[in-house]
Amino acid sequence: MRPAILLLCGFWLSGPAWAQTDLPAAKSSPVKVSGGLNAYAGFYTANGIAARNQPSPFGLSGSVTVALPGGILLPFSAVLGNQGSSFRQPFNQFGVSPTYKWATVHAGYRNVSFSPFTLAGHTFLGGGVEVNPGKLRLGAVYGRFNKAISTSLAEPDIIPAYQRTGYAVKVGYGKPGNYVDLVMLRAKDDTASIGAVPETASQIIKPAENLVVGVTTRLLIIKHITVELDGAVSAYTRDVRSSPVSAEGNSPLTRLFGKLLTARLSTQVTQATQAAIGYRTKNAGIKLQYKRIDPNFQTMGAYYFQSDIESYAIAPNLSLMKGKLRLSGSYGVQFDNLARTKNARTGRKIGSLVASYNPATAFGIDLQLSNYGISQQAGIRPIIDTVRLAQNNFSATVNTRYTIQNDRVLNLFTLTATRQQLSDLNPNTAVFTNNTNTNLNLGYFYQRITSGFGANLLASYTQANLAQGMKTSFYGPTLGLTKSFLTNKLSTSLNGSYLINQQTGAARETMQGQIINASANAGYQLGKRQNLTFQMAYLNSNTGVAEQRYNELRGTLGYGITF
Repeated sequence: MRPAILLLCGFWLSGPAWAQTDLPAAKSSPVKVSGGLNAYAGFYTANGIAARNQPSPFGLSGSVTVALPGGILLPFSAVLGNQGSSFRQPFNQFGVSPTYKWATVHAGYRNVSFSPFTLAGHTFLGGGVEVNPGKLRLGAVYGRFNKAISTSLAEPDIIPAYQRTGYAVKVGYGKPGNYVDLVMLRAKDDTASIGAVPETASQIIKPAENLVVGVTTRLLIIKHITVELDGAVSAYTRDVRSSPVSAEGNSPLTRLFGKLLTARLSTQVTQATQAAIGYRTKNAGIKLQYKRIDPNFQTMGAYYFQSDIESYAIAPNLSLMKGKLRLSGSYGVQFDNLARTKNARTGRKIGSLVASYNPATAFGIDLQLSNYGISQQAGIRPIIDTVRLAQNNFSATVNTRYTIQNDRVLNLFTLTATRQQLSDLNPNTAVFTNNTNTNLNLGYFYQRITSGFGANLLASYTQANLAQGMKTSFYGPTLGLTKSFLTNKLSTSLNGSYLINQQTGAARETMQGQIINASANAGYQLGKRQNLTFQMAYLNSNTGVAEQRYNELRGTLGYGITF
């Protein structure tokens, strides 16, 4: 297939850009432009599987950063390459968030976060501003949160969507790490933004409306005590075409928010809260955490988060032996079915422990333990024993390291062991779900500091005992070499691994295969601002199953320049 050129992106301005130190008013900084350009071309071949890349990939990418007087930075980037067989431009987003002193302006495609349960990183097309003069914290954004998507008989697989427009405002007081913010978000779908919705999607795609009011705070009560709180109340109307209902009561709060959102039969009011209080000294600390998110809690300012949960947790930490021994852990419980409408209530117990012991620079050991249990209780209906969910997940990891070093040579030895186990406590289902995974890695790393030569050798072993007597294992060595030449202008590396694969089925038949990976890399510094790169990789997979035998070979030559 002849590759066609595809322009994958225009310029994407990242942000916010941070202000630099102010210069004297008499000498204004000139405009500065910096950036780079990269080009690559390569080849790709595959046997045994469908190609996963273009046979002759190539591309061109560049970035430009414009520094304006006053410390305003405007970064741009673009990519041009061949992907697909037709010319298209599926991604075209522009955005900028310049910062000057205590003010930031947002324009174009942006994602901004005011609090976790209101405006929390949802991308919008529009504008906004955040200003923090002194301890005052103000922010406001407005824009299109969703683009209208229409469907037709010619394109029945396209899922339609209404155009969604919204705004959010923030008013707060304090400094980073010690503040209180009040946030409000208001968003609504435009029912006229698309034509008639097909009957197959009419039960799913409905014009919605949302009003969220929240508070977020981080407070230092006294020297060692901190308080964190995030809370929000969301009024979410799932269909703005449903009949309105009269609001109850005449409180000032009802009259205020009743002007912003009309309560309807499809309107649901839910809330979300997460809070923590922590105590911290030089060598110890503890934090108590609480979270509750009502069933069906939603905000149009975030993409997704888990709802219908309530959890409690405690997280202590301790430092001993002048910091050589550090301990931290957590234990918590979590459950759902807060509205008691589900057939069963699911509970979880989560515990973890992290220990790190570093008696000397040359030696250290780390231990990580976690235990996750899940069980069910009867809800509105009794639970049948044969399908009752009761499981325990245990994980343990040990990392050790030993270093021998002098002025010329560095030797590093590592040993890592990991054990993961899923135990089904229901004897009726255990035979189908019980499994364990074990992984061992023994590594040696050698580096000559003066010559730039390095080597590493890793021996690994992985075994998975699956349900119904199935077992899979991988084991073998991995070798890597690095070397610099021409006064470090030319850097090279070689890597290779050989893994043996064994699979044992329920009938005790055994299949054996192998996986070979090899790669070579080189980089040459042409000058102060130019470089050449070369990469080649080979993969041969033969797991013992005829349908899984294949090999791939790919290579890339690249050129880069900065200015």
